[in-house]
Amino acid sequence: MTSPADHDPDGAEPARDQDDPAAEEPARSSKLPAIVLTAAVALLVASVAVAGWFGVAWVQAANDDGLEYSRARDEVDRVAQAAIVTMNTMDHREVDEHLANWADATTGTLHDEVTKLTEENKQQIRDAKAVSKAEIRSAAVRELDERAGKATVIAAVATTVSNGDGEPTQKYLRIEASLTRTDAGWKLDAIGPVPYAPPGQ
Repeated sequence: MTSPADHDPDGAEPARDQDDPAAEEPARSSKLPAIVLTAAVALLVASVAVAGWFGVAWVQAANDDGLEYSRARDEVDRVAQAAIVTMNTMDHREVDEHLANWADATTGTLHDEVTKLTEENKQQIRDAKAVSKAEIRSAAVRELDERAGKATVIAAVATTVSNGDGEPTQKYLRIEASLTRTDAGWKLDAIGPVPYAPPGQ
């Protein structure tokens, strides 16, 4: 006979034996997706972190290169403007001093030309009572090859020139100067006028 205990009055299935291996199947299968998801998230976070680090490092390196180039450009501009003013400034009362400034601002063949001026040349300047002063109105670095140590600068220059007892006259020049980087910094290696129309003309 069947015992009443063998039947659930509500018709429910009898409870499984806890030692039955089949009872653990749902629990094991439910844990697997969670483990895989956790690992995937960890890998994603790690890859994003690595990519972010490389991205920041690359941007910083690019910005460093740009910053260094900008600094070099500013230095070329500063040196060129000062050198152009120097090369267009002369006072017959201080010829030797001005020629020494010219020599200090130049290099290469331009430097050789300055230092080869004779006493006769200097006396001609004194006899003419020449006085010239220059002012940079605008300037721009047209070319800069930092690796080769070469640069070109264009400048609009206003010069005031007088000879003897004559009235000073003002002239406008557009000057192109090329520079070379030396152990002592950037120096002019060539300088000359290029066509220039003053404002309003």
